[in-house]
Amino acid sequence: KKEPRSYAERKIPVTLIFTGNAPEAFFNGPVYGKLVENYKNTLSGFIGPTHVLISADTLQVDDYTPFEWTMFDPEAKKRRREEVFPGERAEARRLGAEMVKG
Repeated sequence: KKEPRSYAERKIPVTLIFTGNAPEAFFNGPVYGKLVENYKNTLSGFIGPTHVLISADTLQVDDYTPFEWTMFDPEAKKRRREEVFPGERAEARRLGAEMVKG
């Protein structure tokens, strides 16, 4: 007898949120893009329809000066947090509200 793919009685919507200080292109690239797609496919198959939200290039700390993180542009990260992050946060809230409606 072949095991069922899932024992769930119904599909449960899933929202998978990735955050990170890497640029968005990194999450869509050949390595992490495949990883994100694999997570989405696995969750969709076992649990239910899966939405992915990526919040990339995030502001990690308020003040970068104590750190030797020369790979980051602190001013660009601050601008992105002010200009882009509010929309990403609103999208996360929208997806959460959509999930609880069923």
